[in-house]
Amino acid sequence: MALDSSYLHVGDILGTHGLKGTLIVFSHTRPANAVAGYSCWWLGKTAESAKSYEIKRCWQHGKRMLAEVDGISDCNSAERFKGLKVWVPTSEVEVDEDEFLWEDLIGCEVLCEGSEALLGTVEALEEYGAQDNLLIRTPEDAEVQGEWLIPFIEETIVEVDLEEGIIVVDLPDGMDVCFTPRS
Repeated sequence: MALDSSYLHVGDILGTHGLKGTLIVFSHTRPANAVAGYSCWWLGKTAESAKSYEIKRCWQHGKRMLAEVDGISDCNSAERFKGLKVWVPTSEVEVDEDEFLWEDLIGCEVLCEGSEALLGTVEALEEYGAQDNLLIRTPEDAEVQGEWLIPFIEETIVEVDLEEGIIVVDLPDGMDVCFTPRS
């Protein structure tokens, strides 16, 4: 059964652990062990090519997750899963009112509060430990082409309207250092 865009990429299979075919998983969820909350994973290079697998057991092991998957009983059969992505249905992902899925933010236009000036469009989100950051590319008609790296924190993010695809930001004095011009 093929998947559509209503599935989220929540992890990557890094390799195998032990002789019984346990998979080593890098989790993209927060907290990392939240990936263990899904009893069925879709594994594949893309969402469209992924196949459904029941998860027998999943637990944290250092900074990674380990998973026992139904149908994988030894390290040889587990090897073929290395490099695949872990997908789950978007409908199964719980998001609080003040939380957003990264996928939903990508493509949003970013406006400056007050002036409504268009900074650009969210290209990606990046994580550097202290907080997540929006990577914003300037519009094609901008006087100076470049990228903004804006912290996704309450002090900077004024409003997120996913229906309109708009994020309003407040750039305090000194935030111009978050801009990298491109030639």
